[in-house]
Amino acid sequence: MAAAFDPAARLELEGKIKLAFSPHSPINQVSFFSGRIDQIRAVADTVTTPGLHAVLYGERGVGKTSLTNVISQILSVVKGMSRVQCSQQDSFEAVIRRSLAGVVWSEEKGPVGFTGASAKQVKNLGQLLPSRANGNLLSPDTVAGLLSVLPPYVVLVVDEFDRLPRSETADFADLMKALSDRGATMTLVLVGVAEDINHLIENHASVERCMRQIRLLRMSDGELGEIIDRALTATGFSVESPDLKGNIVILSQGFPHYVHALGQNAARNALDGGRLVINLDDVLRGMVQIVEYGDQSHRELYHLAITGTKKRSLWREVVAACAHAETDERGYFSSRAVQESLSMILGRPVIQQTVAFHLGKLTDASHGPLLERTGPERRYRYRFINPMMRPFVYIKATTDGMIPPIIQIGPPPDSGGGSTTTREVNP
Repeated sequence: MAAAFDPAARLELEGKIKLAFSPHSPINQVSFFSGRIDQIRAVADTVTTPGLHAVLYGERGVGKTSLTNVISQILSVVKGMSRVQCSQQDSFEAVIRRSLAGVVWSEEKGPVGFTGASAKQVKNLGQLLPSRANGNLLSPDTVAGLLSVLPPYVVLVVDEFDRLPRSETADFADLMKALSDRGATMTLVLVGVAEDINHLIENHASVERCMRQIRLLRMSDGELGEIIDRALTATGFSVESPDLKGNIVILSQGFPHYVHALGQNAARNALDGGRLVINLDDVLRGMVQIVEYGDQSHRELYHLAITGTKKRSLWREVVAACAHAETDERGYFSSRAVQESLSMILGRPVIQQTVAFHLGKLTDASHGPLLERTGPERRYRYRFINPMMRPFVYIKATTDGMIPPIIQIGPPPDSGGGSTTTREVNP
């Protein structure tokens, strides 16, 4: 069957799959961007409102960078963008200098934002900054004065803002205020991993009137399904049953990364079989591939979490139970929920003391730490420190046979629509 595609056709399909499913890099083409209508509208309102700026925040892996990547493609009014990424060693001044180095204007026509002119025809806004050689430090007010001359609808994006030292973030709040006070028509967008603004930017309360807070939650099932539909249309592949698409969505738990990873693996497996129709085996093999060849940091953390000193221990089962346990809207689960899941996995009752011991150790560096906990003693609640570890562990536990497979082909038994086929995942 694999010979069904000649080398040229196979190479073309491989390219389409890599372009449509991109688990290892943010989306940068609007044709492959799905969902986030409310957030796109909020960004559009911010860009077109003088004096208003935005802070885009949420869990790691929910698509913040992808959203900012397509701003200029979605919003036709945007005249130009400059994007920088922060590091732990950065300062306010270093970030600003890199950001303004991406802004140019035409000497003949005055400031016009980004242009396609040659270096002889344009100048760099960063060149107007005071030289560091003279010991001059950039202040938010100085930067605001420079940015105020930019034309409307120029957007400066500061990504991975959470990596900045906390002491440096207050200057960005002051910059927003200074830009707003000057009536600047350009827009500053700060992007970072955080549960709320308090964890992201110092002194944010002073600029609430000119700062739009845009939170990205995990994607809905409908949005994740839209990712699959768009990718299938772009590649020419289809799925054998709607159940397969639905279960890819369930396994992904709101993270587009896993939809892209599972979709890419499944499509490649179908291609290896000489087919344009993705079947159950393609998806199951794709799950195993995520576990074996996925993110190295995930695999290393999982190994550390399940490593015990005794030959026979419950670490693998407890970690699987944590991924299977029912959570609240913030991703926290109780020890009782883990106890119920662990009893299901082991096929026998488990005492609460056993669960409490293992959960406590999983919050310790000796086992990652894999989890964090909150709340008073005896009422602790836990969650994965890296939220993207939970889908990884869930997929791993499913491929190992600890968690029952959720994939089924055909209508549910009570629908009267015929038989249903389920297939176990081989360890």
